[in-house]
Amino acid sequence: MSGRFKPPGQCPVCGEWAPKGAVACEECGACEKSGWSGDTHADGLDLPDNDFDYDDFIAREFGGQNSPKPRKSNLWWWVALALLIAFVLSAMLPLFG
Repeated sequence: MSGRFKPPGQCPVCGEWAPKGAVACEECGACEKSGWSGDTHADGLDLPDNDFDYDDFIAREFGGQNSPKPRKSNLWWWVALALLIAFVLSAMLPLFG
C-alpha cells in the first residue's frame, strides 16, 4: 500500500473509487494523513475485534448477571394513593361545608 496515492483512482485500502480531489475514501475513511494505509479501521468507530466475548463483558459490567434487571419503582403506587386521597377529600368537602 503506497502512501503516495492521489485520487482519482481505486482506494488502496478497500478498492472503492476515490474521486478527484478527495481527501479521504468515502467508503473506508483512509486519508492522506493515514497515508492511505491499511492500518486504518474501515468503520472508523474503533469497535471491538471479532473475538470480543459478550458474555464476559456482561459479567464484568453487571457483576455476573446475565442481563440487568430494571428497578421497580413504587412511585406509581404513591401517585395513585395521593390521587385517591385527593378524590375522597374532594367528595367529602361538601358534607362539611
